Amino acid sequence: MNKPDVTPQLRRRLRRAGFALSRIKTRPDYLRGYDLKPDVVFDVGVMDGTPYLYDAFAQAKFALIDPLVESREIIAAQGLSIDYDFHTLAVGAEPGELALNIPTTQPGKGADMASFLDRRDGIEAEFSSVEARKVEVSTLDTLASGYTGRFGLKIDTEGFELSVLQGATEMLKSCEFVILEMSVTQRFAGVAPPSKVITLLAAAGLELRDVLAVAPQPHRPMPPRHMDLLFTRWA
Repeated sequence: MNKPDVTPQLRRRLRRAGFALSRIKTRPDYLRGYDLKPDVVFDVGVMDGTPYLYDAFAQAKFALIDPLVESREIIAAQGLSIDYDFHTLAVGAEPGELALNIPTTQPGKGADMASFLDRRDGIEAEFSSVEARKVEVSTLDTLASGYTGRFGLKIDTEGFELSVLQGATEMLKSCEFVILEMSVTQRFAGVAPPSKVITLLAAAGLELRDVLAVAPQPHRPMPPRHMDLLFTRWA
């Protein structure tokens, strides 16, 4: 891949203005650089899909997990070339049933911000309505028992990540990597602090290796609200 044609003068001007050029890390070529070879990849919180993940591990089996039937329909319409199963349910610390808060921001928009937790970051002021939909909850340990081999795991569940991991204590033993969206502000009522998520993953032998993405983008004059983090085996 050719490097972008950026002059030293432009780089200096950008730095003086408070900007820096950086690689986009949520790309298949970047992720493949970690030499990960999962047999099965679990995508928890699918919505409209995670293309870079599917492209990075195109030979793997995928377990796509999302409680929204809308997500299943979106994925089916895409005609993905990967081998996948779609599980229309949520995963958490224990099986049962929970109310998922599904906001609407404009017609057909907002479901990607659905959460089991009450939002507290001000974005809720933009919601025109919120549907509380009862959904089935299982655990990753239960789902993963139907698969074999080396696992990869991606989690994007709007503040519910710790609960997902608490139901995956056995499954994590087979994980080569975990990619998750971690809240670094109290975006939701009761959201887990970063230390709890990091401690749980460290206990499973998975260490923080990279920050793949930050929201909002670094050029915005405000602290980040959440980050996409990569954890892998240390040895």
